[in-house]
This record gives sequence, C-alpha cells and structure tokens, in this order.
Amino acid sequence: MVWFLFLPLLPYLAWLVWAALRHPIPLSYNWRSLWQRKVSTLSTAGAIAVVVAIFVVVLSLSQGISKAFVSSGRPDQIVVLRPNARVELNSSLERDRARILKTNPFLARDAEGPLASGECVVVKMLELADGTGSTNVAFRGLEPAGVRMRTQVQLIQGRWFKAGLPELVVPRKMVGRFANLGVGKSIFFSGQPWAIVGVFDGGGSAFDSEVWTDVEMLMQAHRRTSYSSMLVRLSSAGKIPSFVKYLDEDKRLKLEGKPEAEYYAQQTEAGKPIQILGNLITIILTVGAIFAAMNTMFAAVASRTAEIGTLRALGYRRVEILASFQWEALMLCALGGLLGAGMALWFNGIQTGTTNFETFSDVSFAFTITPNLMGQGVAFSVLMGVLGGFFPAWRASRIPVTEAMKGG
Repeated sequence: MVWFLFLPLLPYLAWLVWAALRHPIPLSYNWRSLWQRKVSTLSTAGAIAVVVAIFVVVLSLSQGISKAFVSSGRPDQIVVLRPNARVELNSSLERDRARILKTNPFLARDAEGPLASGECVVVKMLELADGTGSTNVAFRGLEPAGVRMRTQVQLIQGRWFKAGLPELVVPRKMVGRFANLGVGKSIFFSGQPWAIVGVFDGGGSAFDSEVWTDVEMLMQAHRRTSYSSMLVRLSSAGKIPSFVKYLDEDKRLKLEGKPEAEYYAQQTEAGKPIQILGNLITIILTVGAIFAAMNTMFAAVASRTAEIGTLRALGYRRVEILASFQWEALMLCALGGLLGAGMALWFNGIQTGTTNFETFSDVSFAFTITPNLMGQGVAFSVLMGVLGGFFPAWRASRIPVTEAMKGG
C-alpha cells in the first residue's frame, strides 16, 4: 500500500538520484553534519522510529486478521445459512432440512458417509490468563464429519472430543491467552464441568479462535433444537453454482449457500474498526514526525548559513544545495525507519487477539513481521524524509550568497 504513495513523487525522487550521480553533491558532508548535532538527530530519528514501528505493527495486525479468515475456506465447500444471515450466530437451520441436505447427490462422501456437518455456534465469556478481564469466545459444536472436513486443523495434543460427552478441544493459540485452557483442565458452564481433552493447531485460520465440542452436547446445553448452519463439501468446486441455486429454489429448504472461502473472506471486515483506529494513530504520529524532521532541518539550515555560503562560493549551484539538504533529510528519516523496523521485530510471534465486530467474539492471531512489512516501514520513513525535508532544503537553496557568507 505504501508503494502507491510514491507514484506522485517518482519524478522528484528520480531527479534526486540523478542529481546525486550527475552533480558533485557533498553527501559525505551532509552525513557528517548529522552527527555534529547528535541530540537533535537521535531525538528526531527516535520519533520517526516510533511512528514506523507502529506503522509496521498496524500492517501486521491487518495482515494477521486477513490471514486468519482468508486461510479458513476450501474452494469445494459451502456454508449453508438461513437467508440474509451474515454470520452463523444469526442463523438457524432445522434438523429436517439438514437431513434433506445430506441426501443431495452433489455432496462428496468418504468411507464414513456424506461430508456434511450440522453445526451450532454460541459465544461464551472466558477469563484472560493475565487476570485483566474476560472476553467473548466462539464455541463450535460439530458432527464427526465437521472435524474431517477442516483439513487445515491438526490435533497436536490429547485426543478429539467424543460424541455424547461434555468434552472440549481448544486451539493452541488460546492456551496461553485464556485461563484454564489446557489438556486435563475443565470449564464450568450450563450446570456442569466440560473437560478439555485435546489441543489443536488451526494453521493460522479462523478456527484458531474457536473452542470445539460435540454439536449434540452443545445444543442440549443451550436448549437448542436447530443447528446454526451446515458445512457441506461438494464432489467438485464446479458444482457450487448449481448447488447454491438448488438451495434457493427448493421449497423444502429456501436456504442460502456461501462458498466457504467467500464466507470467511467477508469476515475480514470484522477487524476494520481496529485497523482504522491504528491508522488514525499512525497518521497523527506521522504528522508529528514530519514536523520534527522539518524542525531539525530548519535548525540545521539556520545554524549553517555560513557553510552554505562557502559551498555556493566553491561553485555549488542552488539545485545542488537543494538536493544536498534533501538527501540529508532522507538520511535522517531512513535511519529512523531502520530503527523502527527493527523495533517492530519485538512484536513478531506475539499471540494476541482482537474483536470480530460481526460476532463480538475473540479473533486470535499472532503478529507476523515479514521482510515486506519492514520494507514498507522503511519506505514510509523515506516519504517522511521527502515531506519533512523539502521546505528546509528549499530554504537553504534560496539563501543569497552575500547573506550566507555573513552567517545570517
């Protein structure tokens, strides 16, 4: 996303590179002058580093949420919902309709029967492990086929829940974030303890934010008579349009089908409020960092008028002075960008979560700081260098030689 911001500035940046190669711009002088003002240089670079670190972390947040949802669906599976229900929590699907769906010839089958799972989704409050409070967590009741259909989910500890028993299997990413989540522990709700018998890895998908159990036990605990939804796998992805049309036109059903990948892709909107807040904070800090860089460069120009006059007397032209001080600002901000990208690495791999504003339940994910995100952070600092350094550089290039030689 940062790269598009460079488009309007490409001619100017190309000119700066050409000026550095074509004209004898004293870049070594500019680099040394930064360290003649260590306090202002480090304070400005530090401010820019903080902005870049926040920028990279916000991008990582957005990427983590998108990955959690986008990696959740298969192209040959459909989520069946009540018409106009955006999410499973707002949907209901009666048992007789579920039985009809399981007989459809479009469905794929394995050795144990049709790959279709009636499912129930509810939200429950769980205490955070650090004692700071509690948050909503999605509990999903599945039929046995539902576990087999989530091929990206792998059991890594213990065993899967057994039908007819109050047993839970929890995602690995939740074990450290919530209290009493681990094999051998239990959670008390609906008048009885529910034993945790296994831990699974959802492969970075949305299932890393769900606790799984037997669908019949979950429905009984919440006095439900209908499923929330049904997940079905078709014999081929090419049959999806025909199956969706069948769901809508069959008078016995009148249901809505969404390709699983599309359904979860729509859920990425759930993290937009958090992303918008992070972007607003970044914008506010960016403005402050640009003014900090501008202030530092104006101060440098004001204290070096005699040096500027000397450069002019030695034959350096105004355009070369402009390019020289612009490069100095770019050096300053690039230094802050590198520091900020390094600071962002401290967040790499940290397990965290945010709220899905569609379901108001927790979305667990890990910050993943990639080289691409770090590169965008450094590029962002270069943009700040261009914006924060242009006016001081222009001011330096316009100082009359006679005034500059007098030092004021």
